[in-house]
Amino acid sequence: MAQVSHLTPAWVVQERRAVQECWEAAVERRTTPTDRDRGVNWTMRWLFAEEVGPVTSRPPTECTRENARAESWVALCLAADMPGPTEGDWRRLGAAPLPPVTTLDREFSYGAWRTLAWLLGVREDWPIYTSWHRAASLPKECPHHYIRHAGRNTDAWRAADQAARERAHSDALTHWRHVRKLADA
Repeated sequence: MAQVSHLTPAWVVQERRAVQECWEAAVERRTTPTDRDRGVNWTMRWLFAEEVGPVTSRPPTECTRENARAESWVALCLAADMPGPTEGDWRRLGAAPLPPVTTLDREFSYGAWRTLAWLLGVREDWPIYTSWHRAASLPKECPHHYIRHAGRNTDAWRAADQAARERAHSDALTHWRHVRKLADA
């Protein structure tokens, strides 16, 4: 498992051990990932494995605070199913405008946004369930995501997944409205 501590960008406000734990959990979830997990994983790979940005395919060499904020804003817009950044937003962010990847869904975007918001210190809640959460006996945010694929073809699982998607969309929309209000003030 790669260590992220010497590679962590200076703009990341979370402790390096926490970032390492998030990275390890994201790598572990690659075996049975949800779309949200894929967003978390790709975002972590942008920072630590020299992949392109998760939402705009921004090059890994452009993993700056300004671009992370821009990537986060685009991801939030997609997760909330709302219009993307305006020209004024791009200027305030100090980032070159890039369109989002057209194949992204709301759950992937939500995972990317949650990860970037956590890394930037905008949100305190982790984007993925880790061994730290297990050790503290904290419940899983979406326990149905941890059921093997064979057990997912049930009405109960689909109902739980739909409810989780609706909660994520509502959360993203609430935050989008808040950020949009601040940006327009």
